[in-house]
Amino acid sequence: MTAIDWVMMTVAGMGSLAGLALLYSCWKRPGQPALLAGGWGLLTVSVLLAFFANGDRGIAQASVIVMAGATAVFCIPLLRGVAPPVATERTRQRVGTPKEGHPIRKGLSSIWTFLVTGPLAGVIALLASAALFKLIRPTDGNPATAGVIAIIAAILIWAMASVLLLIEPRTGRRSAYAGLALAVTAAIAFI
Repeated sequence: MTAIDWVMMTVAGMGSLAGLALLYSCWKRPGQPALLAGGWGLLTVSVLLAFFANGDRGIAQASVIVMAGATAVFCIPLLRGVAPPVATERTRQRVGTPKEGHPIRKGLSSIWTFLVTGPLAGVIALLASAALFKLIRPTDGNPATAGVIAIIAAILIWAMASVLLLIEPRTGRRSAYAGLALAVTAAIAFI
């Protein structure tokens, strides 16, 4: 790696940490779309910078920087004997959660949430990884590397889809997002 590559890697790592800080701030104080867009934008730019600096190894190196920084942020208060930053209360109550509704409705809502964020997110992940496999599969030779990448991607996509669906507090929108993601990934996987 050249000096420019090291500079890009450092900027990618710091940009990723700043993006995570913005996303955490947005989680702590909801209702700020600029912070949300800024956080995801910084993460996207950081991944691209890391890729240009050292290819797939650059993305892995930037991920290690992010994991080390996030670990430090959450471990330092614990080591000082202070409650971790997650323990603080959010400033706005969640919207769309059943308050003191009927127990049957609350139970059905919980079951539906499990189905959407569990099996349905898993199907979305499998379809997305099948599309990824079709994209990266070599035309000649052994497709084992592409298969392994698709399997690992399926797990990561499942985790990401589940979290993104759980972030949405309204059941109707959560279902609509899951249905849209299912339709898009199915179309891409079977085309």
